[in-house]
Amino acid sequence: MSLLCAVTGAGGYIGSRCEKVLREKGRRTLKFPFILGEDVDPRGLEGVDALVHCAYDFKALGWEGVERANVLGSKKLFAAAREAGVRRIVFISSVSAFQGCASLYGRGKLLVEAMAAEFGGVTIRPGLTYGEPGRGMFGALCRIARLPVLPVFDGGRQPMVLAHVEDVARAVEKSIDWKEVPAPVTAAHHRQIDFIDILRTIARNQGRTLRTVSIPSRLGLRGLRSVEAFGVTFGFRSDSLESMLHPNPACDFDLPNKLGLAFRDFLDVNPAALE
Repeated sequence: MSLLCAVTGAGGYIGSRCEKVLREKGRRTLKFPFILGEDVDPRGLEGVDALVHCAYDFKALGWEGVERANVLGSKKLFAAAREAGVRRIVFISSVSAFQGCASLYGRGKLLVEAMAAEFGGVTIRPGLTYGEPGRGMFGALCRIARLPVLPVFDGGRQPMVLAHVEDVARAVEKSIDWKEVPAPVTAAHHRQIDFIDILRTIARNQGRTLRTVSIPSRLGLRGLRSVEAFGVTFGFRSDSLESMLHPNPACDFDLPNKLGLAFRDFLDVNPAALE
């Protein structure tokens, strides 16, 4: 009988595609419902062979909220998985997680990576993920690229690495069978593309010419934090800007190559996938 894989966050962008690919590859799947931060009943994971943890609570604000929901919530999940006898844990992290990262999002993911390793798990670090219309951060970029004039920070010269969501899901499916992986696995094509060039590619696909105005990043951060202090949030938060302004300076692309993973180049993708 094929392995039974439980997927958290199966209704989300990456989680839903992971669950779909796992089924297509002959795995049995369980969309595991739970609320990050709350206690997890190990009985709900009985008979599960592999746990794919994609869930993340983006509503958690400030370090206290991130730690309570996403860090400690993941710890409870992993402990329940161990008690239930789950043999493999796969944690979906982010390239924003690395030693010295500036964002709360990255710091939280990094701590969960360490916990996953303690439980013998594998960590997958996707880049900026695209490939499903209107979803995720890329979907938000497609929407804001339609603005008559788009503000960008420091000219938009922030290097980013990208990954098609299907390639990320296929990497996750393969990771179920890996015996031992010594470090987090970068799930992205190795080409670095400046944020402004990603926006230009999106606008060109929309039949538009991108018009931008550059804003100093320190002013952008100050402004976002000021409005967030009053409980006002936009689709793009100050913590997301921190991640963008301070990317991982040393993504490891050797390990995914050794593991036989392939990620398509954003600049070679059919424009229909960029909506």
